[in-house]
Amino acid sequence: MVGAKIGWKLVQAAFSIAVGLAASKAVSTAWKLGSGGKPPKKGQGGYLEVAAWAAASAAATAVATVFAERQAASYYLKSTGHAPPGWEQDATVPSGLVKSIAKD
Repeated sequence: MVGAKIGWKLVQAAFSIAVGLAASKAVSTAWKLGSGGKPPKKGQGGYLEVAAWAAASAAATAVATVFAERQAASYYLKSTGHAPPGWEQDATVPSGLVKSIAKD
């Protein structure tokens, strides 16, 4: 079971890094196209600009995290034939996988 957890963490990390880099590049490019300038860094720019950049970055990060996690789980299932640790197979959802709910 320990090997499965380590393998799952490695698959999840690889997917998260790849998707995170792509999301970061996408939101930066969208900002440049939309505003005509570079995204604010280190507090440079007005409050609205910094707040808008923070909101856009946070939204992209949240979506990328969920996407990467689901794709990694799907890949793990296809590769090993069983759901990754912390996930369950469920025929009622399109991906076939759902996160397990810890039962106390």
